[in-house]
Amino acid sequence: MTQALTSSVQKPKIVFHPYPVIDSFQIAGIDDNVTLVISDFHCRVLLTKHISCDESISLHGIPRGVYIAKIISSSGIERRKLEKR
Repeated sequence: MTQALTSSVQKPKIVFHPYPVIDSFQIAGIDDNVTLVISDFHCRVLLTKHISCDESISLHGIPRGVYIAKIISSSGIERRKLEKR
């Protein structure tokens, strides 16, 4: 009996540091040169920025609340909840 081997490649988990965000944060688990789009729950875009993996992102001027962070890279689109305090 032959057993099929399957391998799955898992993408690194995208994590915001620090979380919840105060004024600025970094993203771990991304490839270089991604686009970050932050929007509210009414789909209003508050920030669009091209970033690299070690870049700090400032949310200065964006009020406290819960937002949607969309990370667009060559491997696809990921959405994460982003909380600013």
